[in-house]
Amino acid sequence: MHKKAIYIMMLVAVLLASCSSPGRKALELSDNMLKTAPERALAILDSIENAGGLNREEQLHLVWNRAMAHQIMGMSLAEDEQLPEAIIHYREEADKQTDSYLLEASYLNWKGKRADAINVLNKGIGKIKDSTKRVKLMAEQARLLELQREYSKAAEVMERALELNPTKRDKAILNYKIGLNLSLAGDPRSEQFYSQSVRMATENGDTAMACEFLRNYADYLANNGKYRQSNNVYREISRMMPQMAGLSAIQMAMAGNYINLHMPDSARICNEKAIESEARLEAKGFDDISRRMVIELERCLLDYGDGKPVSYVGLSRYCDSITADMHAKESTLARRQEAKERLQWANHELRLDRQRMGWMLAAAVLLLLLGVAGGWIYYRNRLSRLAEAENSIDTLKRMLKETQTPAEETPEEKQQKSEDDAFFKKILLQQLGIIRMVASTPTNHNQALLKRIAGISEGKIQTDSLLVWPDLYLVIDRLYDNFHNRLTERYGNVLTEKEIQIACLLCAGFSTKEIGVVTQQSDATIYVRKTSIRKKTGAAEGQDIVSYINGIKAD
Repeated sequence: MHKKAIYIMMLVAVLLASCSSPGRKALELSDNMLKTAPERALAILDSIENAGGLNREEQLHLVWNRAMAHQIMGMSLAEDEQLPEAIIHYREEADKQTDSYLLEASYLNWKGKRADAINVLNKGIGKIKDSTKRVKLMAEQARLLELQREYSKAAEVMERALELNPTKRDKAILNYKIGLNLSLAGDPRSEQFYSQSVRMATENGDTAMACEFLRNYADYLANNGKYRQSNNVYREISRMMPQMAGLSAIQMAMAGNYINLHMPDSARICNEKAIESEARLEAKGFDDISRRMVIELERCLLDYGDGKPVSYVGLSRYCDSITADMHAKESTLARRQEAKERLQWANHELRLDRQRMGWMLAAAVLLLLLGVAGGWIYYRNRLSRLAEAENSIDTLKRMLKETQTPAEETPEEKQQKSEDDAFFKKILLQQLGIIRMVASTPTNHNQALLKRIAGISEGKIQTDSLLVWPDLYLVIDRLYDNFHNRLTERYGNVLTEKEIQIACLLCAGFSTKEIGVVTQQSDATIYVRKTSIRKKTGAAEGQDIVSYINGIKAD
């Protein structure tokens, strides 16, 4: 009966626990978008309601995915305070081990602990055996060394990475970065690595990458005074990708080389092409203040060389426009941030209201279910008690009928025993008041009798207050060969009063059901007490208790 109520409560608990399933689904969805669409993945993660209701595994999953999205998007990880815990949690998972070192290094770098970040990458390089993953860690380590302007060390790290036999594309990139760092360190070997990177990119069929490498190689040549070679490289880029020939960055660099070669006419042509290209880029929203300033500087130098007046009005107005745009953007961003915070706060309040409403609804449903279950259990127990009362009434009525019906003709001993049993039952029922009520109540008032019997059987009237056991023991001794005295003399120190009463009722021919009705105990309790009597008196299991006790007079 009670098991069903427990099952109902367990079902309610499962329903309440399922409230976090949308959070789990959002986490799984963000997993699939991290590499390809980190912005969408981050938006999905930010949309998770009741993040505090996620279990520990799900919370660490949320922290990890959010940090991965921030890293891929180049955003700061300094605010991801729970990231170290997530890193420790995922460190030993094979598919996340490399990312755990990269995330930890990035987190430390954003915290201003660049030396610690480099040491973390060193640990990862020493622990991870997969060469491709080690190259990835070494490339990040070299990048951090570049930020510290330790260009020679960065080049050394990437040269060690080349020894791990990376992919062709990675080889080209590593050669280019080695050349870049060596050039910044003033090492003449840089030209060799630049050339190798361009050759490898070309062999791989990646023209865009080859042109990017050539452009940086041309800058290296110009910085080392090799202006003609630098312009030759720019012409090679124009030949490989004609669409890049007129770009302001290419024309601006060539104009600078011509100025240093004292070729003002060629420089003027390139400068004018750069101005036209930059104007087109600005119109498309791709303006760059650094390029614009170099182009204007070159124009001023050329005007001065030609004896023309030098004017900074154009550059000044451009800088003013940039400053005004920056202020406008900052103001817009501030207003957007303010609106975002208001929306976040409103969303937070809405989530809290939803949570409160959900818990109130869940509590109401739970109370309703518990009420229904409790009512059902009470109803079933009530029915059970009524059935037991009816059985008890039937038993008492049968006992009463036996005391009023003459014994059937039987052999002498059996007839005497039946008469004695009927007599004792009559005495016991008389003490309970049933015989008295039958004698004083007309037959058409049997309802009063039934109420009286029901009161005894339901426990409303305690039999202990109605039965006088000392008087009944005397009757037992007189009718059944001094049974009570023999029982108490031999076992009175081990048997309880209840057990003595049950033994006497068994001697008087009472069934287990009749004993339960008279003593107001369940059948199971009577069976337990009968077993206890057997153990205490030494009777064998299943042996008739009365026969065994009657046998003690032979001792």
